Amino acid sequence: DVMNKQREIIYEQRQQVLDGLDIKSTIQHMVETSISAKVGQAFGERPTLDMASWRELLRSLEGVFFAKGAISLDEDALGDKTAQDLTDLFLEKAKETYEAKEKEITSPVMRELERVIMLRVVDEYWMDHIDAMQELRQGIGLRAYGQNDPKVEYKREGYEMFERMIAAIQEETLRRIFLARIQVGGEVKRER
Repeated sequence: DVMNKQREIIYEQRQQVLDGLDIKSTIQHMVETSISAKVGQAFGERPTLDMASWRELLRSLEGVFFAKGAISLDEDALGDKTAQDLTDLFLEKAKETYEAKEKEITSPVMRELERVIMLRVVDEYWMDHIDAMQELRQGIGLRAYGQNDPKVEYKREGYEMFERMIAAIQEETLRRIFLARIQVGGEVKRER
């Protein structure tokens, strides 16, 4: 039952890609979600960031969403920035990077690049997830020894594994799209 629901979600995503639908808005949503999550994690419950947390956050975003050195804040400027301020700043730079890449390789090539990368990443991570779920199923009976209902544990752990897989798909798709290098005049071909 858990696997069937997960399979439906993945199938739907995969079918959108195969149908050639424009997934730019999906990719943009992934960027927003990823950056917001990283900023939120860096802030935690604090109202502002210290320099060490700022550098760590910046390191996790630089080189993927924008070039190293594209954003720099000193300690005084950082003290005034809220989580939303930094999220907006990072999203603006990421959008600039994405638009520059699209302009360089043209929109049709960018749309095909998005589809090819998303399809490949979904397929890779889904296969790994199926293997992990089979391993979970084989070992779930041992939960009964710990006074836990194996069915409840299977559903809970399966759901957590699925959520981690979706987050990993998002991160890897963005990383590959932002870091992809296309030869000008080259053509992106989708494998069957």
